[in-house]
Amino acid sequence: AKQSKCGLGGETTPPLGRMASDRIDITFSIRDFNPSSSPSRMVVCVVYENETDREENWRCIGMSIPCPIQASIFFNEAFPYNYVFERTQLIKVNISPYRHANKHHYDQSEALATTVFKVDELIGSFGLQLRKALLDDCPIASVVQLGLSKQQSSFSALGSLLVDATLPQKKQPILLQFEGKGLERKELIWDETAVFFRVYRVEQGSEEDVNVLLYESEAIKNHSHPVWKEFSLEVHDVADDRNRLLDIQVLYRDVDGTEGWIGKCLTTYAKMKYGAGKENVYKIVNDAKKAAKKSYDNSGFIELTKFTDVSFYSFLDYIVSGTQLHYEIAVDFSEERGSKQDNAERNRDETLLQMGIRGLGCVLRDYTPNRLFPAFGFGARLPPLAEESNEFNLNFTCDPICRGLDGVIEAFKKANSLIAPMDTPRCAKIISSLIRHAEESGKIGLHYHVGAIFTRGGPIEDWKESLAVLCSAALHPISIIFIGVGVGDFTSYSKLVRKAREMQKETRACVEFIELHKIVDLTQSLPANRARIAEQGLMSLPSHMVSFMHRNAVSAKPPIQVCRSPLFHSSFLIPDRPTQFAFDDETALIENVLERGRNGSVSGQATARVQSPYTQHKGGRRGSEGQFLNVNPDALREQLGMLSARLPERSRSVLNTSREQFMIRHAMKKREREEREASQRMVDV
Repeated sequence: AKQSKCGLGGETTPPLGRMASDRIDITFSIRDFNPSSSPSRMVVCVVYENETDREENWRCIGMSIPCPIQASIFFNEAFPYNYVFERTQLIKVNISPYRHANKHHYDQSEALATTVFKVDELIGSFGLQLRKALLDDCPIASVVQLGLSKQQSSFSALGSLLVDATLPQKKQPILLQFEGKGLERKELIWDETAVFFRVYRVEQGSEEDVNVLLYESEAIKNHSHPVWKEFSLEVHDVADDRNRLLDIQVLYRDVDGTEGWIGKCLTTYAKMKYGAGKENVYKIVNDAKKAAKKSYDNSGFIELTKFTDVSFYSFLDYIVSGTQLHYEIAVDFSEERGSKQDNAERNRDETLLQMGIRGLGCVLRDYTPNRLFPAFGFGARLPPLAEESNEFNLNFTCDPICRGLDGVIEAFKKANSLIAPMDTPRCAKIISSLIRHAEESGKIGLHYHVGAIFTRGGPIEDWKESLAVLCSAALHPISIIFIGVGVGDFTSYSKLVRKAREMQKETRACVEFIELHKIVDLTQSLPANRARIAEQGLMSLPSHMVSFMHRNAVSAKPPIQVCRSPLFHSSFLIPDRPTQFAFDDETALIENVLERGRNGSVSGQATARVQSPYTQHKGGRRGSEGQFLNVNPDALREQLGMLSARLPERSRSVLNTSREQFMIRHAMKKREREEREASQRMVDV
């Protein structure tokens, strides 16, 4: 295989033709490093990127400075990387021995240990933290296709690589506009001066305060009622301290350029946030005149007429703050009357459909809690009575949830062998179902749904009803993607999507339509075609979600690790080799509760360790309400005699961090109440 070379430095040079992206800064550290042998006492961290499934396409993006070999190594360099949601981006990290000769270039074959991970894994992980096993070899197939468990079983671990990502600080401007009223003139008659103002930030000095100029307005020849243009200031310039003063000085400028003093006023960012109104009308005071004349009051007024706090939250900001994506699939089984397909054509369409499901799912699954996907069918006659149905669970159970993409594919194959196709589908019902699930998902901002509707084409029987329902989707946290499978007639669907977009101009766009046969290139590999499908189908999803968040005034919270539940630790979501730890706070809490309810018959051996008999961890991708620490009913009844409870790792709101304590106390109080009632009955007897 072709060996790529790498030069020294931590900067990333993004390849040409990238789409709109967000930048992240990635750092690496090593734990329990134990290489078999090394020709050098120093190692370097060499980082590569790849967006294909081909080993020869690794491209070096940076290298760390040399560090001595030891069990724990921290590389100080931060590697900037351009994240693109709709692409499967791979990063390879090689730990290579340092060489004095030709030290700026390293072959991949020289690596002491290596690992590969998807950028989606890192972004979708809890707290932007990931732990990967360092191996002798780590081919792309072991990450993209085989999965983590098979990767671990195939190679011996030489240590753990900890991956941390941070978001660079972004500009957050505020828009301001002022106008003056009755400002003092230089001359009462024939005054040719123009009035303007300057905004200063007051810095506290050791001896006296220092004013830092932030903005100077244009000069206007109108003292009675000047209206200045709106301007912007950075939030971190005016709001790094809530009590930081802003000094607004009003001056005049003569025709010869000389400047004169009118007066000043003081304000703060916190006060200006009240916006236009009487709270933000300020007297312009000239201190010299005030000291000279007791009757002096002011030299006019200046009023804040506009205050807009503009926060440019991106798709990545929402994802790292806890927003979860949910992938839902709906398959149209209908066949247009008169269409004749042989077995080869049917197999081709089924292959395309499976490719489409996996293409979108391979990207979305890293952002989906527990990788559980609801799957539905419509446009079919169901056994045993051949009743027409335009909404049924694809797995023919009472719960539409399928475990993993493999579960969705298996459910489709089973349903395809049991149902009979209808002539024309009715789409309104299945679209309404997808919208209803999005509407019921919980607090706005924590969940966003992606509904993928796969169809073979043909006319839509309830076209107008489907259009009305589709337009209403803009009001809910969902994007709907119609995917055409095969070479059928998709005129009705393309017209439906086009009309819906026109009607959604007043709200937001949330509908897309793609045809797989125009995207899939049979000369390319299966992973390459899946990547093409994901790129085309999910290209607009970030803008869909961001527009929904902005319209509903949802702000991105800080990265989710600052809102961690006290019963949860991020190392649960660091795969491969999670650390062992104890929940000290929860141990004390449970012991206190046990002490209160202990009457000599309860042993009180409860602890809150990870391996405790009371808790059984159910693994998953992200800390979410879909993952649980389940209280073991038998062990808990033995110790506390109370009902089993499900303790979510993350509650519905990232700000709600005390639900676990409440549930424990509630169960204990219930037990105490039952004991008192039992004792009272014994006394009565």
